[in-house]
Amino acid sequence: MKFTDLNPKREIGAHSLLVDVGEFRLLIDGGMSPKDVGLACLPDYTRIAPDSVDLIILTHCHLDHIGSLPCIHRSQPSARVLMTPASREILPVMLQNSYTVMLKQRDEKEVEEYPLFSRSEADAIDLDVFAMHFGRTREFVKNGEHLRITFYPAGHVMGAAAVLLEHGGKKHFFTGDILFRRQHTLNGAQIPTMQVDTLVTETTRGLAEHSANFTYEDEADRLLESVAKALREGGSCLLPVFALGRMQEVVTLICEARHRGILPRNFPVYCSGLGLAVVDVFEKIGRNGKKYGLNYTAPDRISPPVLQNLGHRLAPEGEMVFRKRSLNALNVRPLPRSRVKAGIDIRRSSLFVMSSGMLVENTPAYQVAASLMPFSHNLIAFTGYCDIDTPGGKLLGQAPGDIFRFETLEFETPIRARVEHYDLSGHADREDLLHLAKVMNPSSIVLSHGDGNARKWFEGALTMALPAARIFNPEPQETYEI
Repeated sequence: MKFTDLNPKREIGAHSLLVDVGEFRLLIDGGMSPKDVGLACLPDYTRIAPDSVDLIILTHCHLDHIGSLPCIHRSQPSARVLMTPASREILPVMLQNSYTVMLKQRDEKEVEEYPLFSRSEADAIDLDVFAMHFGRTREFVKNGEHLRITFYPAGHVMGAAAVLLEHGGKKHFFTGDILFRRQHTLNGAQIPTMQVDTLVTETTRGLAEHSANFTYEDEADRLLESVAKALREGGSCLLPVFALGRMQEVVTLICEARHRGILPRNFPVYCSGLGLAVVDVFEKIGRNGKKYGLNYTAPDRISPPVLQNLGHRLAPEGEMVFRKRSLNALNVRPLPRSRVKAGIDIRRSSLFVMSSGMLVENTPAYQVAASLMPFSHNLIAFTGYCDIDTPGGKLLGQAPGDIFRFETLEFETPIRARVEHYDLSGHADREDLLHLAKVMNPSSIVLSHGDGNARKWFEGALTMALPAARIFNPEPQETYEI
């Protein structure tokens, strides 16, 4: 197998892997960097000759995995596009929103290259989609060679898939973005116990270290207690979230907490952004769960030891999909933008669940943060990964009292609101991925989807755990024989 990471930088964003297996050329994901603009946000597709890719595999629908899909599809008209049925439903919503955002950025930031694709190019992808259900192996033939592909549920977000390639008697496994523990709105990864020749693994959480008694439920309760305290003391709370997956999970947590009496009932809840558009798709998928493969359970699945003794306070398995009734129960309202202004506090204690998760400029979360930050009774609570170069990452790196500047709003303020981070990540902990590697016992391991320091941790830990394996920490855009 030949492997090339097309992301121009060794970091999360613009995820796209070029894989050559015998006669077959595959592209796994076509992402876009959420913190760059223009052509700088794309993978390096210049090394791929026109109409040379046989298959484009989409692991899931976050922007860093699908944002440039119409661009590469434009130059690869013969390629089949493989994804899960759920991802096929979600993809058009995500791409059309990306197109709209690029139009706004073209005008606001004077980015001449935007939009990078048209609405019709985004829609055209569906004509070449081959939807693959979890656990059903499909075989492709080219020049007498056979390639078998199987998708397995990866947890993380709705529709996310881990990918197994089988060719020439060898097995190559790609984790994609993966999460083993159950969420309130989605089951965890369902990966059968197997031995593989190559493991390509994400490394997002290489630097995230937990105490021995850490649990997701305890961390969720810690968040909810902080929110309740701020609301009861007359403050407002902002939870910046990713639109796909994280908003629906957080809204479910809030709904459950109010039902359990942890949160007061007399405060308004506001949601805004792409996450609300995704809700309609989740409702459709949830009403037809079997059709979308939500009932798949892997036999003898890999289960990291830390998960085996946890008592989850979760919905019954048949109710794991987010449904609109949670929004209705909370009487969720759209963001009143005319009443949310930089430096002016919210009059009534309120809870805002807003995208983006990294507080990117000109998003609903960015606007609300500028309103809440100057006042000490307010809370800004991050629940997932924040790149250090995004506004969210920069805010988390500053101390109370430091001056924070909202560049596109031309507003700056001392950080007086409480700013906290709660580890409710949708990515597997590093110990879980080590366990996966030990069970699969590959002869080669390729590190992907993580910044330099996170990959270094995995490189060292995997070398100790599997001394016979070759560990590849690939340079961007370099081709490796695996």
